[in-house]
Amino acid sequence: MSTTSSSTSGKTPITALVAVVDDDPRIRRLLEEELIDEGFEAQCYSDGFALLDQLATAPPDLVLLDLMMPQLDGIECLRRLRQAGFEGPVLIFTALSDNDKRRQADEEGASEYILKPDLFENLRRVIERHLQG
Repeated sequence: MSTTSSSTSGKTPITALVAVVDDDPRIRRLLEEELIDEGFEAQCYSDGFALLDQLATAPPDLVLLDLMMPQLDGIECLRRLRQAGFEGPVLIFTALSDNDKRRQADEEGASEYILKPDLFENLRRVIERHLQG
């Protein structure tokens, strides 16, 4: 199930649609609110399957993808995104500092592997770096 929210507050010169994929509704809500406050559009998904289903009709500019999710984890979702032809930035975020998972994310084409506290503290900067780079 997905929800869509948008904002046109103009806080940032970058107009971007950011997809958030996390099975935790609290994290989705927090990220969605922060993205909107920063002037981005946000599309939130409770799992990777929902994002993949919407990819052709509503492709995001950037994906924030939780690593640890039931059924389809972040690494497998990333793999499927790349197989589907999505070339935009995909940031894997997690509470887990795991070098093996980081390596797997890199091998599958993740743009960044970031810990959740760092993501929340630097959200705008992280997104702008990947959209401008």
